[in-house]
Amino acid sequence: MKVLNVLVSRTDRAGDLLLTMPIFRELKTAFPNCRITAHVRKYTASLLKMCPEVDSIIVDDDFAPGLITQPLINKFKSENFDVAVLVHPSPRAIMSAFLAKIPKRIGRASNLFMPFLNVRKLQHRSKNIKHEFEYNLDLLSGLIKNINPLPYKIDVFNNIKTLEPKSVVIHPGSGGSAYNIPVQKYVLLAEILVNHKADVFISLGPGEEHLKEVFDKTLKEKISYIQNVPDFYELAKIFKTKSVFVGGSTGPLHLAAALNMFCVGFFPPVKAMTPNRWGPKGADSIVLKPDLPQCNGKCGKCLHKGCMSTIPMAPAAEAIIKHF
Repeated sequence: MKVLNVLVSRTDRAGDLLLTMPIFRELKTAFPNCRITAHVRKYTASLLKMCPEVDSIIVDDDFAPGLITQPLINKFKSENFDVAVLVHPSPRAIMSAFLAKIPKRIGRASNLFMPFLNVRKLQHRSKNIKHEFEYNLDLLSGLIKNINPLPYKIDVFNNIKTLEPKSVVIHPGSGGSAYNIPVQKYVLLAEILVNHKADVFISLGPGEEHLKEVFDKTLKEKISYIQNVPDFYELAKIFKTKSVFVGGSTGPLHLAAALNMFCVGFFPPVKAMTPNRWGPKGADSIVLKPDLPQCNGKCGKCLHKGCMSTIPMAPAAEAIIKHF
């Protein structure tokens, strides 16, 4: 019997790839002998070390940029894929799958390159009715009958126990994926938690090292830092030893949720950034946002400009202390 050979393409951010992982799980559950290849960006590839369902990886950065890149097309063609699930509507990935003549090309109907797909799913993601991982799983309808509608759990670190039950990771950066609270708010929360004898760790990603100076003004030698971590796999091993994660709508938030950490997430009232679609899933969590109606995110013309600074830290601190 022929083994089903599947390409799953998701070439945007880390959080997006984490919310795509349920697709890998469901493919392996439905087709235990299938071969799954993930097409991803270099900086997110280490996440797949925590996803045993993936058999191989194609790193998009290894190929020249551009809409039509013959070496990438040749790579897709040489793998003899039966199905391509194009989760992120990247024109480059869609065209490469089309020109490689992958027989079944599944993707969203609402993009300009949908004529090059032959299985089109009309989802209306902009309405934010479902969570992102649920929209991703919906792409498998028609290919798989019984889909498990649950988020992905990372369980490759079961031998690592949470060593510090009153430990809190605060991730003040956002990577530009969504509006965040001011760093001074994170400092205030850290001060409250330190006063309650919590072990606070400030997680700083690439380009966020300057934030250390802000925390050190009042918390030097009272907190620790997680920085210069080589990749998401190593970051996950560190997170696994902590009990709470605090941050905005970022990849590390979704990583923490997949690791079953208690999560506190800060979200703007912007429709496209709603926690209904992008909030932490799979773990106990609370989401805090400004007490304002949903908006379009055009902050420059908004009467409530800077509304993220109005989110109080007391509810976050209370939830974390209660979790302890």
